[in-house]
Amino acid sequence: MVRTRVNLDGRWEFFPDPQQRFDHNSLPAAEARSIGVPGPWQAQFDDLRESSGVAWYRTRFTLPVPAPDDPPDSVHLLHFGAVDYYASVWVNGTLIGEHEGGYLPFELALDGAARWEGENELVVRVLDPGNDADAGEQFPFAEIPHGKQSWYGPIGGIWQSVWIERRNRVHTRRLRLTPDVAGEQVEVRLTLSAAPAERTDVLLLLTDPAGHTEQMRASMDAGQRQLDAALAVPKPALWDVGAPNLHTVEARLLAGGDDGAPAVDSVRDHFGMRTISTSPDGHLMLNGRILYLRGALDQDYYPDLVYTPFSDAELDDQFAKARHMGLNCLRTHIKITDPRYYAAADRAGMLIWTELPNWQDLTDAAKRRARETLHGMVERDWNHPSIVIWTIVNENWGVDLAVNAGHRAWLLETYQELKELDPHRLVVGNSPCFTNFHVVTDIEDFHNYYAMPDHYRQWKTWVETFATRPPWTFATEYRSIDQWREYIRDPWNPVPRQPAPEVRRRGNEPMVVSEFGNWGLPDIEKLKACHGGREPWWFETGIEWGEGVAYPHGIEQRYRAWHLDRVFPTLSDLSAASQRMQFTALKYQIEQMRRHPAIVGYVITELTDVHWESNGLLDMCRNPKSYFDVIGQINGADALVPVDWERIAFWEGERCEVRLALSHFSAADLRGCRLSWQLDGFPQIQGEIACPNPERARLTQLGTVIFEVPPVERAVRARLELRLVDSAGEPLARNHHELYLFPRMSQDQRSTRVAVPGLPRLAGRLAAMGYEIVEDIASAHLAVVERMNDEHRWYVQNGGRVVWLAESSEAQQTHLGPLGVAQRHGRSWQGDWASSMSWLRQDRLFQDIPSGGVVDFAFADLTPEAVLVGLTPRDFASNVHAGLFVGWVHHVAALVAERTVDRGRLLACTFRLRDHLGTHPVATIMMRDMIARMAARPHVAQEPAAGRALAR
Repeated sequence: MVRTRVNLDGRWEFFPDPQQRFDHNSLPAAEARSIGVPGPWQAQFDDLRESSGVAWYRTRFTLPVPAPDDPPDSVHLLHFGAVDYYASVWVNGTLIGEHEGGYLPFELALDGAARWEGENELVVRVLDPGNDADAGEQFPFAEIPHGKQSWYGPIGGIWQSVWIERRNRVHTRRLRLTPDVAGEQVEVRLTLSAAPAERTDVLLLLTDPAGHTEQMRASMDAGQRQLDAALAVPKPALWDVGAPNLHTVEARLLAGGDDGAPAVDSVRDHFGMRTISTSPDGHLMLNGRILYLRGALDQDYYPDLVYTPFSDAELDDQFAKARHMGLNCLRTHIKITDPRYYAAADRAGMLIWTELPNWQDLTDAAKRRARETLHGMVERDWNHPSIVIWTIVNENWGVDLAVNAGHRAWLLETYQELKELDPHRLVVGNSPCFTNFHVVTDIEDFHNYYAMPDHYRQWKTWVETFATRPPWTFATEYRSIDQWREYIRDPWNPVPRQPAPEVRRRGNEPMVVSEFGNWGLPDIEKLKACHGGREPWWFETGIEWGEGVAYPHGIEQRYRAWHLDRVFPTLSDLSAASQRMQFTALKYQIEQMRRHPAIVGYVITELTDVHWESNGLLDMCRNPKSYFDVIGQINGADALVPVDWERIAFWEGERCEVRLALSHFSAADLRGCRLSWQLDGFPQIQGEIACPNPERARLTQLGTVIFEVPPVERAVRARLELRLVDSAGEPLARNHHELYLFPRMSQDQRSTRVAVPGLPRLAGRLAAMGYEIVEDIASAHLAVVERMNDEHRWYVQNGGRVVWLAESSEAQQTHLGPLGVAQRHGRSWQGDWASSMSWLRQDRLFQDIPSGGVVDFAFADLTPEAVLVGLTPRDFASNVHAGLFVGWVHHVAALVAERTVDRGRLLACTFRLRDHLGTHPVATIMMRDMIARMAARPHVAQEPAAGRALAR
């Protein structure tokens, strides 16, 4: 018989039951809502966004009339793709089964409960523990696999498809296909629902990617439920990244012994001929070839149904966008997703690194549920060639690997069990970050986040250290709080450490930076267009994260209130600037990793924004961000890498040198390749470098681009365009390196007299800039100070003008009313997770810095470590010249601001300019503009006592 399926997806009746008033026989029609299945209820009702607890579903169905040739012993099975979390199912008032677990499929027999004639009633009671205290008594949320529901809100209900299928009583329950590339065959394991009463013939049909079909006949004896067979796949077309060659196996159970016997059951599935492994020298190997992993985290959340994927066509489009951006892997984050997602990855040739959903407390019940979910995940998704890596734990969630030896032992045991269960894929035990570690793993990965360009040196140093395979990636026993505090004080110090007894480190695990990234705010207008012209509902979420910086609602009001329209004319312009900064950060971070061949891959956080978390390469609605068409240039198997540059801002006439290297991980033969370069906008500045023969999986130094910065009338931002071509001139790789070129400043500033009390080095730098340095404060136009003390405050109060280089919180040594200086470190302003964004207002100052209002890598080494606080939105209207915000325009602070202090004027700046004056164009121009602004203020004569006080 041919399996007959009745699709039950569509509109169902829905009954929220927070007080648990109902039962399956008393669902009041008057209280019914209409809900779409599949889809969590939180995604479909505004008043249930944060709701968990109990809810009921009801629908009606009619069984198809049996065909004349259907065997009399057919069965009807009701299939649920996934229901979160505990489901009880009734048909026509009869309880037919229950199921625990929110991520895996289950089937229930309808026979004896359903009727052939007329309608049948199907009722499903769903208990979603979530944050409901009563519901959590039986299934505590902390002890069940729940994934990111602890971040983005509860998920409850029928969130994958539902159908009824009529099958032969003895039918195929599981068709497992295991490629054996070396043996040029596929191993087939067929598992039946029940042991046949008599010998059963099986016809296996193998169809290759070209459509050619071969078949093999096998037999199963009476009482035999499992068949193991091997089908030859001679000279197989391998499934690979970008080459998704899929084979198909169909298994038919035959009614009789001759070739013409009809099939009583038939199933089919696809698979790919591919291998994944690691090499003794620390490489990832795909189909025996070195693989450089270029991934992105995918939390698998969707704009409409949150947990439930959109259509297959939209999934295909999403994977096409990922490939367009140069990605070859998606890390599906602590969620077992709909099988349609993995099927789309199979079709796209996209590698998948997928993970077990986490719990919170590792109790015995949590261990049991984790094990059951792990086994079910592997069984359900065995055939998908796209899945190449499993993860058991993410970032220590649900365990404590730092100090709990029992948890480490459990992870080791679970890793070994998973490797035995599936020896054909790689396994990560714990994918760690700061304060947690590996115990045993096939990949030595780690997560880290830094704000760019603010902490670019820290990122560079961290990457260099990680590439040396430091001891801190694996667990150490911390026997005392003092040992732990020592680690916290200097976590990246690669000093030798004694591994914990449970650690199983081979020393050649491939090294991957599996999370890093920065925020790029989405275009709000595009999000509104995706949500019927209104704010998305999730704009009202995220307030509990990062001291409130992740809360989107009100961003338009905050944008106006803090007068950011003076910097970015529209909120869309601000978003575009934020996205440009996101790309600039990712480019630098990736280039630093590509400098180290020991690092063989990375995973960007993340493919799409997820509600308030805005570090996606696409926004929540899958709109590409501004760099969509260029990020693929840095996400290549072969990457051109500018190395060891110290700054990107140059004066005209300076010698500019940019060393270039090639990270070569493709299969292409690069012998005879050439590097051509040109400074965009300056066609006379160009050249070509003949490449040495690059060695695969190594960093090859190509040479140094050297030129004299040409004369420029005004400052420009220019790109050094880089292009690698083969011997025939065909392009192999591209990149660019951004540069800022500045005209020389006039050195004659002698009309401005500057007092620099007690700071001879700073005085010397200002004198070199052409200012007349005077000791008599009364004769100066202004003073420049580093510490604001009582004497300086008195000077300003009595009509003086001061430029205050407030580069740290210690720079304030006097009371200035509400104005203060605060360190960024340890506060949200640090910006390493929810990214900070610094900006310049260029209508009065800094007009000669062509950064488009953002503080980008032209400001490398100048970015502030402190902020100015105590300023109001009114101050930002006219007196703030540079500032910083975090996340969705929260915690706004000033970086350059001026204010009246009694009869005088104070201009404070937290940028680190002092040590770069004269040599760094940006620092020099910023100081010039601030001095000019203060010198232009009306001068009030000072009493001699003021000068004497400042001279001390």
